[in-house]
Amino acid sequence: MTLEFNEASHSYTLDGKKVRGVTGLIADGTPKDALIWWSATKAGEWAAENKHRLGTMADESIIRTARMQHNRHKEEAGITGTAVHDLAEYLHEHGEVQTDNELHASYIEGYAEFLDRWQISPLLFEHVGANRTHWYAGKFDLICTSPYLAGGAPVQIDLKTSKSVYGETAMQTAAYSEFEFYVDWFGSEQPMPELKATYVAHVTPTHRAGEAARYGDAPLGTNLYPLSLTPRQMKEHFDMFLHAAATAKGKPKRDRLIKEPLALPDTTAAIAA
Repeated sequence: MTLEFNEASHSYTLDGKKVRGVTGLIADGTPKDALIWWSATKAGEWAAENKHRLGTMADESIIRTARMQHNRHKEEAGITGTAVHDLAEYLHEHGEVQTDNELHASYIEGYAEFLDRWQISPLLFEHVGANRTHWYAGKFDLICTSPYLAGGAPVQIDLKTSKSVYGETAMQTAAYSEFEFYVDWFGSEQPMPELKATYVAHVTPTHRAGEAARYGDAPLGTNLYPLSLTPRQMKEHFDMFLHAAATAKGKPKRDRLIKEPLALPDTTAAIAA
């Protein structure tokens, strides 16, 4: 297989060479000011919850623990997101799915209802693909049809279990739509279908309890948001992705722009002259 995906490291190899993933390129090439505030908030929340024992901790330990809180929350959310994606994949393949995890069941029940209500017919799901021309790879969630979307033509839907949905997903889905191939279940390269639109499905629990409370006032269940409603819009969003990718890929070169400081001028030679 010419394209390989390492699930553990979430990395790709194309034609024997490392290739950057779509989400990583967008993350490194797009400002995320909200994440700075979110990270600071998580550090502050931890300090407030543990103020009774801060006096017993060394300063370095407080700083080290506080600054890692955002990673802990991100990892916990990632575990839930991965579980929901796995359940959705099983549902697409088998038509039904069960789980003993009450929280995960709350996600997937709403997602199954969404599929029924929109009469979603999956065509492809959870396939890796790549673009050799612009040298990137990734994995799309779902390509499907619905009589209510794009006149029944193939469309792409990305699944998000994050607290909200964001505009960067338009770049993400556009990049997937420009794959020069995807890898089928037999490991062979196949051309991407022609897509007419892209959407993001915000998959949230059907009730607010425990971890689900982090969604606040977000609508219950799964809700569909439009991203690109025409091929022209997809091209515009792909151009945005290419700009972000260029910024991300250019970081090593930018890091090399600063050299050693210049030596002080020899003032004695100037005076002698």
